Amino acid sequence: FMKKTGYKDIFIFITGSTPQVITETIYALAMKKPSVYPDGIFILTTCKGKELAEKALFDRGILKTLTDEYDMPPIDTKQISFIIPSDCSGNLLDDIRDEAENEAMGDLITSFIREKTKIPSYKLHCSIAGGRKTMSFYLGAAMQLFARPWDRLYHVLVTPEFESNPEFFYKPKKDKELTPPCSPSLSKRGVGGVTGTSLKRLNTRDAEIYLAELPFIRLSDKISLNGKGFKELVKEGQKEINMAIIQPELKVNLTEKTLKIGDKIIKLPPINLMIYAAY
Repeated sequence: FMKKTGYKDIFIFITGSTPQVITETIYALAMKKPSVYPDGIFILTTCKGKELAEKALFDRGILKTLTDEYDMPPIDTKQISFIIPSDCSGNLLDDIRDEAENEAMGDLITSFIREKTKIPSYKLHCSIAGGRKTMSFYLGAAMQLFARPWDRLYHVLVTPEFESNPEFFYKPKKDKELTPPCSPSLSKRGVGGVTGTSLKRLNTRDAEIYLAELPFIRLSDKISLNGKGFKELVKEGQKEINMAIIQPELKVNLTEKTLKIGDKIIKLPPINLMIYAAY
C-alpha cells in the first residue's frame, strides 16, 4: 500500500446487529482505484452493537485477518472509537426501541457529523449500511446539512445470499465455503431480528460486494444553522429555505426613517431610505 498525504480519511459507520458492514465497507474502499484506507474509524451504535462489533472485529480477529490478507495498513484498536448515545438519565442506550431513544440517536449522529466537518483536514467516508433504518436516515440528513464537497456517503451492497449469512465479512482471496448455522434460520441483516431462510452451502467465489457512492444535496454554508438537536436544525433549515424562495414584503417609512423587511424593522439614514424609495 502507498501512504497518502493531505486529508485524513475518516471512516464513519452506523451499526446494529451486523458488524459485517464495517469490514465490507473497509474492503470495498480498499478495492477502489485509488484505494482508500482509514486513518481513523468511528462507529455510532448502541451498547449491544458495540459488544457485537468488538466480538467480531477484535475477539475473532476478523479485522486483522482482512488487513493482513490484502496487505492493507494495519488498523490498531486505538484508531477505532465507539460513539453511543445516552438516555435522559445519562445511561448509555442498549438498543433503540422508542421515540425518545430514536431522537437521542438522531441528535448524537447529527452533532457528531457537525463536529467532524469542522476539522478541515478530515475527509469523511460515511456508510449508511447498518443499524436501524432511522439511523441511516439521520446520517444521510446530517451529511446534507453539514458535509463539505470532499466528504462522501456510501452504501454497500452484497450478494443477497451472503448478506443473509452471519459468517460473511468480506470476499477472501482464497475461496471459502461457508457452513450454515445449526439454527433452521439465519439472521437477516438489519435489526429486524430473525427470519426464515433456506439453509444452503455457499462459496465465497460467488459473492460480490458493490460500493455505491450516494449523491446528495449539500446545504453546508448555504443556510445558517444554529440549532442543537436534529428537530430544531430541520425546522431552522426549512425556515431558511422558505425565506430564500419567498420574497419578503419591503416597506419604506420616510416619516419614521425605517425600512421594514418582512417582520424586521431597520433604522436607516435618509440617503439610504431614498435609494430604497426610488426602487
